[in-house]
Amino acid sequence: MEKKKGIDIEINEKDLRMKLQRLRQEIQETRKRRIEVEFATAIARTTNAALDAELAAKMTKCVVIDEETIVVRKKRDALKDMTMMLQKPRRKHSFFSQEANISGLEDTGPEAIVEDTGEEIVYRPPLQGRWKEGNEKTTLEAYELTPRD
Repeated sequence: MEKKKGIDIEINEKDLRMKLQRLRQEIQETRKRRIEVEFATAIARTTNAALDAELAAKMTKCVVIDEETIVVRKKRDALKDMTMMLQKPRRKHSFFSQEANISGLEDTGPEAIVEDTGEEIVYRPPLQGRWKEGNEKTTLEAYELTPRD
């Protein structure tokens, strides 16, 4: 019987060593998974922080645009008030808003103003030349023509 007991003890020892090795392997796998999960968590936190920063920037931009919109609305309202103020005299005095009545005499346009005096218009080139000696008049005869080269 002693032999039987020795074999049982050896089998139990081998089983325990196998179980211990499996446990160690599971512990290593669990550590690896934990490191992977922590790494993924760190990446997710970094991404979340970047998204938070982007959201904060967009919210700041939205606030700036809202303030600019308020300024533009105030300017528009001021311009509208000025326009209304300028239109009040027009309402009081109706002659400001009346259009000009152009129904007058016929042939009053620019083409009807041409007059025929019977004089012939002669074009002469501008004065070219120099003074004649002894003639101090400012007429055409006071100049003698000198040809240009």
